[in-house]
Amino acid sequence: MAKKFNRSFALSALTLVCLPSLSSCGNNAKSGVVLHVLNCEDYIDAGAEAEGFSIGDSEFSDVLTGFSDYIKAKEGKDVSIVYDTFDTNETMYSSLKTGKTSYDLICPSDYMGQKMMKEGMLQPIDPDANVPSYSEYVPDYLKNVMKSIKADVNGDGIISDEESFYNYSVGYMWGTLGLLYNPEKMASDKGISIEEVMADMTKWDSAWDHKYYSEASIKDSMRDTYSMGVMHTFEEEIKSNLASSGLFDENYELTGDWEEAVNNYNPLITEIFNRSDEASVAKVKEALMSLKQNIFGFEVDSGKEDMVKGLIGMNLAWSGDAVFSMDTADGVGRRIYYSVPETGGNVWFDGWVMPKSCTGENKEYALKFLDFLSTPEVAAANMNYIGYTSFIAGDTILDLIRQWYDPRTDAMFVFQEEEGDYDYESRNEGMEEATYVSPDGGTSSWEEYAKEGDWDVVDLTYMFSGTLSDEVLEDYPSPLGDTPETNPYLFYSSEDMSGYTTFEYEGREYKAGRQFFAQYPPQDIIPKLAIMQDYGENNKYVLAMWQDVKSNNLPLAGVIVFAVILISVAVLATVIFVGKKRQHAVKVARRKGLNR
Repeated sequence: MAKKFNRSFALSALTLVCLPSLSSCGNNAKSGVVLHVLNCEDYIDAGAEAEGFSIGDSEFSDVLTGFSDYIKAKEGKDVSIVYDTFDTNETMYSSLKTGKTSYDLICPSDYMGQKMMKEGMLQPIDPDANVPSYSEYVPDYLKNVMKSIKADVNGDGIISDEESFYNYSVGYMWGTLGLLYNPEKMASDKGISIEEVMADMTKWDSAWDHKYYSEASIKDSMRDTYSMGVMHTFEEEIKSNLASSGLFDENYELTGDWEEAVNNYNPLITEIFNRSDEASVAKVKEALMSLKQNIFGFEVDSGKEDMVKGLIGMNLAWSGDAVFSMDTADGVGRRIYYSVPETGGNVWFDGWVMPKSCTGENKEYALKFLDFLSTPEVAAANMNYIGYTSFIAGDTILDLIRQWYDPRTDAMFVFQEEEGDYDYESRNEGMEEATYVSPDGGTSSWEEYAKEGDWDVVDLTYMFSGTLSDEVLEDYPSPLGDTPETNPYLFYSSEDMSGYTTFEYEGREYKAGRQFFAQYPPQDIIPKLAIMQDYGENNKYVLAMWQDVKSNNLPLAGVIVFAVILISVAVLATVIFVGKKRQHAVKVARRKGLNR
């Protein structure tokens, strides 16, 4: 059973009302409350394409109107949402700084939220006290990451625990930055094996490798492309840290304690990842200037579509866009994969923040809107619609992920299509126990079926631990076992269910990930994911670097293509011009002949 997404990246109905010059964020209606919300484009379940969802016995058409209906039914209060969108964090920030617009809630990325905190633009939310659903269903890993993002809000040079992004935000979506690639296309283009391509895609250096000349497009985004340059520039130092930590093997796979790796190794890669001093920026600039000569070009938002169309073979991609590309490509018979390279990468977060101008009833219902967004049913609707990964876990999200990615779900339908009887015992909504009775009378358990199918096991303890109900946990042994049948935090994965595939190349075993990998990176990758921070005063160095890198937006491959086009146009123009002159000369000659 293929995972089903309802994606519309041309969401014309998303912006319910667009008011570019709001004078204030307060209640400007005579009755009821009007919330002004600002979010990134295509980033919420709303509009004509929404499929609807239910909470208990109540059904809602989409998230935005659903909140109004939910509050009306629960409290009899009229609350409406004016919903605006922005394209980038930087344009949103610039617009807010003009003072011409203000909102009750805004959804920036981690580094921009940190910057807004530092500049005194936000008020604390204190989600543990004011957003109970969020506090209940967000895993400790994400809480701790948000707590690690801090800013000197008070301006006293002392950063307290209260001055963290966790206290000033409610997490919304999160994901990774990695390489999206089409191994079949690149293998065909370059005359190499598919296995060689897939092995190369586990390394950031592949984008610089002339072997893949003109195959890749990268983000026309200063921070994302800079972070790619950092991982390439300081690769040897990163590898040295991985080796000296004693927590990873020679293939940079985690062998030590996970919590120790998160607590002790992750700060090392996060420090390297956020280097933005003048000397470091100069080194990264040199790397990016070299990269520009090897790629096909820069893209803003077309990369995910270009991959589906087969125009490029590799793309620097956000995990949510990667899921979209893989889903869409599956529908047209193209098999695309996603990789967070073996030395690590970026884990990013978007969270709702509340400007200081939000007060009174607007603040009260803004907090209720955040709680509504944090209920698992609403989080699942948003995930299903936009394809990104919610901060929210819990039973509902667990079931959703099993439906999308657990090969046992698919096996239920496969078994029913076979000639034998299907003996189904209900436990955890039919996911954990079932027996297939074959025509010859033999039986096969899920565990046996998994072995026959050569399924991988993926550990998502970091995401679901502490968020599941007693009703789910009582179906598992105590202590938990080491198989998905005996541990709710473990998942089977297979390529057929958009999971993983394992292959060998030059004597080494590799794993290639698909939608499941993009949606939820396995637990052993988490310690290698760095958190992006605000560069502060060093922004000037990074900005100047980016302007130099982009001064000639076309890389060499693009320049060649453009030159060929210009030459072709010039040749065509010359042919036309010469043809016209010749035609004119013939006409003149004819006139002279007639006059003789």
